[in-house]
Amino acid sequence: MLNALLMFIGVSGGIVVGNAAGAFISLLGIVPRLAQISDTDSRVPLYQWILIISATMFSFIFFSEFSFKFSKYLLIILGLFFGTFVGLFASALAEVLNVIPVLSRKMEIIYYTPLLIISIVLGKVSASLLNWLVLVNYK
Repeated sequence: MLNALLMFIGVSGGIVVGNAAGAFISLLGIVPRLAQISDTDSRVPLYQWILIISATMFSFIFFSEFSFKFSKYLLIILGLFFGTFVGLFASALAEVLNVIPVLSRKMEIIYYTPLLIISIVLGKVSASLLNWLVLVNYK
């Protein structure tokens, strides 16, 4: 009986978190905005299905004992693709929330906005490299 209750609570929590993530992505309009920026508006339904399938696959893989055995070289290529996606996602989020223009005006550095963007990108890249090349090896 306790296991059934715990399963119910876990599934309910997953549904709540999944709906919150879906609402977050749809309310911010990240998928349509990325499609608009990349001039691929006709592929929005494909992007939505890819997002749904990948989130579902990630959930199953994360909670199972399943693991992939890839070569280092393939992992480099996959890492570049994943990093590109996360970078685009973060950029779209920042653009939707107008983080960069607001930050530029508040700090009175409007003319240095390109440098601000470059510093954000370099910070994300260096933190990712630190995480994946150094910290992962210590676990």
